[in-house]
Amino acid sequence: MSAGTSGGGVRPVLALLSAVVCAAAIWALAHFAVGTASGQRLDQLTVSGALAHEGQLAQVAALVVTTVRVPVVAGMLAVAALLVVLRRARLLLPLGVLVVGANLTTQAVKHLAINREVLGPGIDVTPNSFPSGHTTLAASAVIALVLASGRFRGVVAILGALWTAGAGIGTLVVGWHRPSDVVGAILVVAAWTFLVLAADGAHARRRRAQSVRRPDPGRRGRGRRRAGTPRAGARLGAGDLTAAVLLGLAGAAMLVVGALTFTGMQLPLTLADAAQQQAAFTGTAAVIGGGVCGWLALVLTLRTPH
Repeated sequence: MSAGTSGGGVRPVLALLSAVVCAAAIWALAHFAVGTASGQRLDQLTVSGALAHEGQLAQVAALVVTTVRVPVVAGMLAVAALLVVLRRARLLLPLGVLVVGANLTTQAVKHLAINREVLGPGIDVTPNSFPSGHTTLAASAVIALVLASGRFRGVVAILGALWTAGAGIGTLVVGWHRPSDVVGAILVVAAWTFLVLAADGAHARRRRAQSVRRPDPGRRGRGRRRAGTPRAGARLGAGDLTAAVLLGLAGAAMLVVGALTFTGMQLPLTLADAAQQQAAFTGTAAVIGGGVCGWLALVLTLRTPH
């Protein structure tokens, strides 16, 4: 097997494994954040820190989340659909499945799969809000636009990471959601994204194999790639590679900051401690930003080039 063919087969497998990891992470996060007293206390501490935060991060995030509205998201999806129709119409169905599937999954998990009960003192008594519908809507619109953007995919991914992370953090600042809701929503969209990438990569691999078996009669020689057939083992473009590296480095740095922040917090958590509230919010914001960047970096890396 050639290196190119091997590379074309590895991407779908890694994408499928990534989808499985995301699904497992959703279950684990829901169990910890909703089903344990420690998880609820950490969520409560972070929400208190977000509501009390008066820095530039909170101001920008609060502004960004106001843009997550139906007209804005509908416009983004319309642009994505137009780009797909003009460039690669067969991608329209998978993108539709991704967007609809992610948003339906969020609503099903929130209203049917999870029943939230207060497990300790000092926890706000509110209905279940895991995962966040606002974050799911923003993230699914961004990924649709990223996958439809062709040569500008890398730039759109970076801008989309900023908007998605800002919107997710903004839901905390304005008091709409808990931090686990936001992380859960990103994981839901990521799981659907990787599932679609795995299916698209497997389909592209089958088309390549069929093209080799049935060469284009209008060309001389056997085994030549037919027009419109995915290229075996095609490498990432320079723009995608650069964006993937930048997003990956930024994501790793933010995740390290978040991990160090949380591991440096003293136990047991004191819900009324202002310093712990701000530390929890700062760490959570870093985790959200790092998670979004890491997800989009993987998308650029695992997407099968066409």
